[in-house]
Amino acid sequence: MNPLRSPLLLAVTALILQGCAGTPVEPPKIERISAEQLEARLPQPAATLPLEQIELLARQGVPAADLIARITASGSRYRLSASQIAELAQRGVPLAVLDHMVAAERRQIFDDMAADANNRDQACRERINQEINWCRNQMTGPMYMPGPYPMFNCFPLTPGSPFWRCL
Repeated sequence: MNPLRSPLLLAVTALILQGCAGTPVEPPKIERISAEQLEARLPQPAATLPLEQIELLARQGVPAADLIARITASGSRYRLSASQIAELAQRGVPLAVLDHMVAAERRQIFDDMAADANNRDQACRERINQEINWCRNQMTGPMYMPGPYPMFNCFPLTPGSPFWRCL
């Protein structure tokens, strides 16, 4: 065996193995926000029917179903604290009305969060489809198979692998 061949083979093998031993892809970090930051990011509810008017109508004996209908018709939303709920209950506002007010605001928050998540997912799907189309439209194949073989240019082809990322 040639004395130069053995160290050269060893060097080439070391380079190949070094190229294979890359750092693994780290999963994206999820940044958590505090309750105060979440409260600041949430849109403020719009109350066209003030709480004082609801309290006044409840004292006048307007049924809970009519109060709920007025709140719904006005499109009012309220973000009530626990102390505000207790205070309104002591002042005569029916519990069904308070339950409706809390549920309507919660439903709006969840709907907004779901719409935001759907928008992000749609943007991600569009980005993945764009990358897949870009890969499939390439005109050159890998170096060991020169020529127009677009099906071999995109590894892996499945979304969800570490190579597919939404920016």
